Amino acid sequence: MLPSAAPNKSAQRRLLVGWILLAAIPIIYIGLTAAEASRNIAFWDEIDTALVLVLEINRGAPWQELARMFFAVDNEHRTVTSRIIYALSYWTTGTINFHVITAIGNFFLVGAVATLVLAVSGWERRIRMGVVLVFVVFQLEHFESFIWSGSSIDHFQVVMLAMLALAALVRGTRATAVVGAGSAILATFTLAQGLVLWPLGGLLLAFQRRWRTLGAWAFVASAILAVFFYDFSLNPEHHVRGFSAEKILGVASYWLRLLGAPLTLGESNLWTPWLGASLLATLGFLGSRQMAQRQPLALYGACFAVGALALIAIGRVELAAGLGSAINSRYLILGALAWALVIFLLLELAVEAAPSRPLRPLAALLPALVAFNLSANIAFAPKITSFNEVRDRAATSFKQFKADGKGVTRSRLHPQESHADIILAMAERRGVYRLPTFSSPTNFTRLQPNNRIIAHVDETFTNDEKVTIGGWAMRADHTSKRGQIHVLLRSPSTQLTFSSVTLQRSDVAAAYRETKWNLAGFRAVINRRYLPAENFEIGVIISDGRTKEFIMTGQRLELARNEKMGAITGSDQ
Repeated sequence: MLPSAAPNKSAQRRLLVGWILLAAIPIIYIGLTAAEASRNIAFWDEIDTALVLVLEINRGAPWQELARMFFAVDNEHRTVTSRIIYALSYWTTGTINFHVITAIGNFFLVGAVATLVLAVSGWERRIRMGVVLVFVVFQLEHFESFIWSGSSIDHFQVVMLAMLALAALVRGTRATAVVGAGSAILATFTLAQGLVLWPLGGLLLAFQRRWRTLGAWAFVASAILAVFFYDFSLNPEHHVRGFSAEKILGVASYWLRLLGAPLTLGESNLWTPWLGASLLATLGFLGSRQMAQRQPLALYGACFAVGALALIAIGRVELAAGLGSAINSRYLILGALAWALVIFLLLELAVEAAPSRPLRPLAALLPALVAFNLSANIAFAPKITSFNEVRDRAATSFKQFKADGKGVTRSRLHPQESHADIILAMAERRGVYRLPTFSSPTNFTRLQPNNRIIAHVDETFTNDEKVTIGGWAMRADHTSKRGQIHVLLRSPSTQLTFSSVTLQRSDVAAAYRETKWNLAGFRAVINRRYLPAENFEIGVIISDGRTKEFIMTGQRLELARNEKMGAITGSDQ
């Protein structure tokens, strides 16, 4: 018997490694995509939640005032935990870096998946749980959270804390009940969705017949809810007050669409609410098969996601109108989590029917999981480009004008007039945060001229601090990619090269009927200290890693006779 047992263990080990490597593919892809798209740019919510807070800490605000800021209601949420993270960033480094904050937010999703996988028993079951979660959750439907800390630091964090709370309660000891209560408290003060954990955790404890723990849980829940709702206010723009029959139906419809939207790739169409209804029906079926007792974490985890989306539907009731509207990316994580856990539970039933082949149902489902993951990545990849396009244009324009919402496209870092101007100037002055440098000197040697490069400069602007040069450039045999276009400035005595920010130029791509040139746009915002008072010819370099080729555009940058002030020309469309 021993000689035959060793090969079986060896085969199991190879099988386990194979499944782990397969599951790693979506995680690696999302990690690389998120890293490339990450920006250290304070954008919209981050200006209010992060910069305003650290500026108050920096000025030495009294602890009573800081406590009010930490616990302040913002759009029906109390985002205490993310504010603590911002404060810790400042206290440990003296600044705040949104690359780091985004990475922390993404690791919360990794933590949620790891919690669910490690909480189940048996390596076959862990493979089933892990593979389903990875292929359903690690895809670009959640692009907003993956690339923007203003979303991930809350929407991924609350998921991890919720799964940790439920996993701790399922373990059934007093110590883990304390961990569960602590995680539920943190989830409540991350987003209002955490409120769902208190009735859900009470239900779980009741089914476990842990009456003393249930009493303690109810006491803690009462205290936390009292704190949460103390001096609570509703955002009037969300139109939550005054529920009518019509509004209730609208909320129910929006809830079903939130539940079904992950399978329709974020689009709200006629099928979406039916998919949401089928998810609820499947949860009911799984409950009837005693899954609450056999796999409580998966079932209660799915119920948390469903309940959290119900709260979102109520709180965002103004979005409920119109079946044609798309679902916000940051809300899709809850629906995706619910679907993943429901699929896992259905696989558990399939394995029970044929226990000798524990991974066969997963293998049969794998093509559908891969197809869904690839479809979501293909559908949402352009949205990452669009999101960063708005953010990059807004940030580079701010660098140009030292004011928000200027320039031709008037892209904004913050919707409120002059708000970003005041906060960013104050943050830079105090050394808390400054927008990154978008154009740095580069050192190119052995540049080769290439007259086949098509290039045009349609934007030049100078002031006392910055010179901005923008336009587009492409090569006939080349697909435009980010980071490949550089600006060349040449005078009789000087040659300088600078990096630039890549921008979309769909108008240029459409005019030339070449979709591969969609990323042919560029904008360089160059600090004046790098530029001598000379008159330069403007050229463009395309560097693709193998070749460094350039062409002179014929346009000029006149600094010798225009040291003080220039004018904006052309368009940044």
